Amino acid sequence: MHSKPVHNFIVYTAFLFAIPAGSHNLLGFDDTANPVSRVSSAVHKTTSAFVIDPKNTSIVYAATSLGLFKSTDGGAHWSPSALTAGLNALAVDPSNRSVMYAATSGKGVFKSVDAGATWTESGLPKMEVKAVLVESGSTIFAGVFDGGLQKSVDSGTNWSDAALGEKFVNALASDTSKPSVVYAGGGGGILKSIDGGATWSKTSLAAPLVRTVSIKPRDPDTLYVGVAGGGIYRSTDGGQNWKACNPQQQIYVVNDLLATDSAVYAATGIGVLKSSDGGDNWTPANNGLPTNTDIRTIAVDPSNPSVLYVGTFGAGTFKTTNGGAKWELMESL
Repeated sequence: MHSKPVHNFIVYTAFLFAIPAGSHNLLGFDDTANPVSRVSSAVHKTTSAFVIDPKNTSIVYAATSLGLFKSTDGGAHWSPSALTAGLNALAVDPSNRSVMYAATSGKGVFKSVDAGATWTESGLPKMEVKAVLVESGSTIFAGVFDGGLQKSVDSGTNWSDAALGEKFVNALASDTSKPSVVYAGGGGGILKSIDGGATWSKTSLAAPLVRTVSIKPRDPDTLYVGVAGGGIYRSTDGGQNWKACNPQQQIYVVNDLLATDSAVYAATGIGVLKSSDGGDNWTPANNGLPTNTDIRTIAVDPSNPSVLYVGTFGAGTFKTTNGGAKWELMESL
């Protein structure tokens, strides 16, 4: 999923390349540092992804530039985990919520089997992994910067090239009603698999660089894609046809998109935009956010669509309980 549809876990990812294209944060993290260690209580205020437990939505995981943090009280308080590598994305095994995968900046994929308490390396060392998706309990996909789409069929022990035909894969999403339907976004647009990644076909969206893809939870044929330069596209037939639904506001970066059953949210380089009509019209939803904030990711509480979280670049992490009408800073992250 940041993928974005409803699984047993909800996984959200956001992408940002240096200028027009992107995938989370390329911040030049120190590759010589030990990625698994204890950290101090200081928390970096750049958050690139969230995972929310639908069985207990008070449990929220945040992927940050200083590793993984966990809250057990809906974001009021956060605790660091042992994983301190800069993170780009998170994914959770929908069949076992204790199993998590983390996509790192230059250190490959890490895996936890105890809900994030401890982590071990899980392949693709030294690679810049931009997206990670659990297609089934043992089948994992990882989108890699200049490394294409990698696939594991043994829960991350071994990896092989998935023959996508794209060198830069920034976004992954799956249809939760049909997990074998997977979308991958990269430098040549959106590709789709209907057989769990065994074969891929290009959709008609020939975008210059896909940054993010989100599937509407109860209507998985409807998906939204954000591309380099700030464009947003919508398909209502599983990617066969696309329509531009660009905001009236001038934006240059779409870091993340979130489709719920009642609204679509765009995390942009100048704040949050919201559409209540499927993307035809957009309005700013920035009350409580710093002016022109670079929003890196946005996530929704699966049990309450009025509760959302946003992660920013350098401005903290925020939460709303009223659908974006008012945001509050989560002080400890």
